[in-house]
Amino acid sequence: MDRLTLLLVLVSIVVNVNARAFENTISAGVESDENVVTYQVLSNKPLSIVSADDDSQHEYKLGQVGGLGASVKNPNRLFVFHRASREWNQESFPDGRNFDKTKFGVIPENTVLTVNTRTGQIIEQWGNNTFYMPHGLAVDSEENLWLTDVGMHQVFKYSNGERVLTLGEPFVPGNDESHFCKPTDVVVSNDGSKIYVADGYCNARIVKFDSKGKFLKEYAMPEDEQPLLIPHSIVLIEALDLVCVADRENGRIVCFDDEINDDEDDDETNENNQSQVKAIIDHPLMRTVYAIHYDPIKHRLYAVSGRLRQSRAMGFTFSVHPES
Repeated sequence: MDRLTLLLVLVSIVVNVNARAFENTISAGVESDENVVTYQVLSNKPLSIVSADDDSQHEYKLGQVGGLGASVKNPNRLFVFHRASREWNQESFPDGRNFDKTKFGVIPENTVLTVNTRTGQIIEQWGNNTFYMPHGLAVDSEENLWLTDVGMHQVFKYSNGERVLTLGEPFVPGNDESHFCKPTDVVVSNDGSKIYVADGYCNARIVKFDSKGKFLKEYAMPEDEQPLLIPHSIVLIEALDLVCVADRENGRIVCFDDEINDDEDDDETNENNQSQVKAIIDHPLMRTVYAIHYDPIKHRLYAVSGRLRQSRAMGFTFSVHPES
């Protein structure tokens, strides 16, 4: 850590999110067959904020939200990856690893929304009859969407609503070069050449691939240090050659030395699991860390921490400047 000084400037904002949920009144149940999936906007009614205790009936509810991503082409557009009618509960993974697809099946509703952030208007939605347990969403520099499904143990790349790349084997958990176990999040280098997957709820690693999905290496804590406990969110700080992960249950952010800007292709010669930990960021008030985001313009790393649904969420801002 001697090569990097992080100026940790805490600007925490406490937000009470106990009794909030997002609902909209779009119709559900788009019909499709095995070869054709209809991706159509079902309603132009905007999303609204309502109390979670409001038992009023709606045609369709925005379900548990797995991931959010801002458009890189339109500042007024937000992508949402949610679970619709599916709820993650104790019956979802009976043994902790394998999703009970026989009992629950595929989610019939659309799970990916494009929302106008000024008006709340739903611009587009798709993903019905496709996912089982949505989790992470990332938007790369070309506005491709990267989605993780913890039920399927897979990572997907979508371009204009079409799947163009798949990582992992459906419904087969593992920890080798071609399998994940409940992968949580994805981040892609700005030039699109490297893919990083946070893996996951039952693994303790970050897995790196090239743009075509070829395995390059994995990052994990050294054997003599506390292992990652649910790597839940991931960012790249390319100016500092760092890949940072929200180590959720350990209440910290761990940054690994990635050497993104090094022209030498030394990834295949590096031994796996011998990752160099460049920095560990923690704070007494930062307990579980659910999400992190890096702003390359302001050189700030943002984190969202919380404990339970009934507890307060906290936001943290850390200064991570290349010249520090």
